[in-house]
Amino acid sequence: MTPERILLNVPCTDWEDALDKGAAPLLADKVIEESYVQAVKVNHREMPYMVIAKGIMLAHARPECGAHKIGLTLMTLATPIEFGNDLNDPVRLVITLATPDNKSHVKMLEALTNFLMEPELLEKFLSATTVDEAIGILKGDN
Repeated sequence: MTPERILLNVPCTDWEDALDKGAAPLLADKVIEESYVQAVKVNHREMPYMVIAKGIMLAHARPECGAHKIGLTLMTLATPIEFGNDLNDPVRLVITLATPDNKSHVKMLEALTNFLMEPELLEKFLSATTVDEAIGILKGDN
């Protein structure tokens, strides 16, 4: 994770704004195209399955929708947002994942899953106030 891909306490007006802001670093780095962000939004409108756990959104689309490289952003929200998932709303963490194929992201997704399954680490990350603090939590320094 690079510091530019960790976004903390981001104010968002709604779920579309949150998806745009979470994808912005990947767009800036040319990891994805705007078509990828639009595909994420369409997928979410059709079925809000991307709210994968209580308070966590994993925004992604098919590789052919405009993903050129593997990329990930982690964004905490200043105020939790409703994404339309009765079971897991409101969302506090938006993870944007891009992958150019169906295999190259498996190790990254495994490490992310392991992190998300540690409630204490996840809560520390959600409470982080600086990017350095967040990176330390991800690395296991805190």
